[in-house]
Amino acid sequence: MLALALVVNIFKVPNPNMILVSGLVVCSALFGFTGGVIGALVMLAYTLYFFSTDHSLVSFTAQNLQKVVVSTIGITIVTFFVSSLRHVVNIAFGELENLAQELEEDNRLLEEASATDSLTGTRNRFALRRDLPTLLDKDLHVMMLDVDNFKQANDAHGHAAGDAILNQIGRCLAEECGAEHVYRYGGDEFLVICPDEREDSFARRSEELRERIGAACEERCELPVHVSAGYVWGRPAVTSDLRLMIRQADANLYSSKSGGRNRVTGNAFSRSATVAERTTKALR
Repeated sequence: MLALALVVNIFKVPNPNMILVSGLVVCSALFGFTGGVIGALVMLAYTLYFFSTDHSLVSFTAQNLQKVVVSTIGITIVTFFVSSLRHVVNIAFGELENLAQELEEDNRLLEEASATDSLTGTRNRFALRRDLPTLLDKDLHVMMLDVDNFKQANDAHGHAAGDAILNQIGRCLAEECGAEHVYRYGGDEFLVICPDEREDSFARRSEELRERIGAACEERCELPVHVSAGYVWGRPAVTSDLRLMIRQADANLYSSKSGGRNRVTGNAFSRSATVAERTTKALR
């Protein structure tokens, strides 16, 4: 604003008020009330200088004194009006930013809810499809697990008991393997995908997990529950490899069932391996 006042003075602009008012508006709009007050003081000082007799700043003709009074009123109105608009704009942008943050959080919660199984709290098939690309080129153990004779338990004790069993299994798997690695695949089937674990360690842990699930369900659900599982280990290069690993783990699960249930079967992943057909529901 001071530079603008110097320019109009150097070039002897005959009616500088319009130029200075434009500068005042810009200062108020860009820098708010503080910038507007500083700009207004500069403009007021130049107005006194411009209209005073011999630029004395204190001596005025009657006509020029009226111009000073009118200019002062105009300066005051412009400063407060534009500064107020700037304040309102700042508030609006602040509220808009808050709304954007709330919307981002709501979207995150919605995505999390859509990727979470409501019964067990584990991830679901939607989450699995989302996560598949992040699991490539990693050493993985992929395990399928389900409840032996779940339909009979459901029919004998009711769906509430069945839900309690599934909930307990989901909790045990999440605690043992990490919630980010557990998916409810469908019905009473759970999928576990664990990266970076040695085969002997995973084999031991899967057996311990099978026993732990049985003990926890009997203690908390007061029902004798056994689970069977099948797993493979390997390093998928593409998404189709990982899908084949899931199918092979599922085939190993049914090998566990056909071998007497309540056991775990595992082997290395092979793209050329023949995927076993699903057995009848009597083996579930």
